[in-house]
Amino acid sequence: MNHSIIRALAATVFLCIAPTANAHYLWIAVDRAGAGNGVANIYFEEAPEPGDGSYLDHFLGKSDVWVRTIENPSPDPIEADEVKDGNNRWMRVAASTADEYSVDAYGKFGVYEYGQTKVLLHYYARTLAVQSHDAMHELGRAEQMNLDLVPHDVGSEFEFTLLWKGKPVADRTVFVRGPDKFRKNVQTDSRGKVRLERPTSGRLTLRSSVEFATPGEDQGEAYELVRHNITLVLPATTTAEGP
Repeated sequence: MNHSIIRALAATVFLCIAPTANAHYLWIAVDRAGAGNGVANIYFEEAPEPGDGSYLDHFLGKSDVWVRTIENPSPDPIEADEVKDGNNRWMRVAASTADEYSVDAYGKFGVYEYGQTKVLLHYYARTLAVQSHDAMHELGRAEQMNLDLVPHDVGSEFEFTLLWKGKPVADRTVFVRGPDKFRKNVQTDSRGKVRLERPTSGRLTLRSSVEFATPGEDQGEAYELVRHNITLVLPATTTAEGP
């Protein structure tokens, strides 16, 4: 094959892969160290860990966070504080004093241009710090958010349901990452559900999205598509078991 053609094909593959590899999402990770039950850290990075926070200004002071417990499943939203550590920036809220809780967040990024297409981006994030089947069942649904990824434990498996405004979303990819380099991409079925074996240890992270071809304008900037992204983090301490 002609070398110029090979170079062109390689460049095309790189361009297709690069945006996915560098994509940022809103993530929540609980740190139980310190006083009480610790803190919930909110990152806008490629993974639920600190980064330079270069896009964090899109969310600071503009995003809602909910810390829900079984006793208080519908709290008022709170605002996260900015955290700086060296070159890293992220947001943080105090975790609940309850043993089991869910932390949920929503923020609108605004319009971002992918190639020739301008997309209005919304981000949702969740983490469940639970140890029991009952707590996962009670806190699994974040009804205050338009886009939700609801976990449920079924014996040795986890079941996840992707919901848009309370209705299941079929044929969307859920990207699952776990311990020991576990990687799996699965499609939601007609009921918006996916199932996978629950790892015996280690954290699971999931993300998915829905997209609508509804052009409009946000803050004076036109867009052609609207995309809603969601992440879910199940910490290593999540060991719920159910029937």
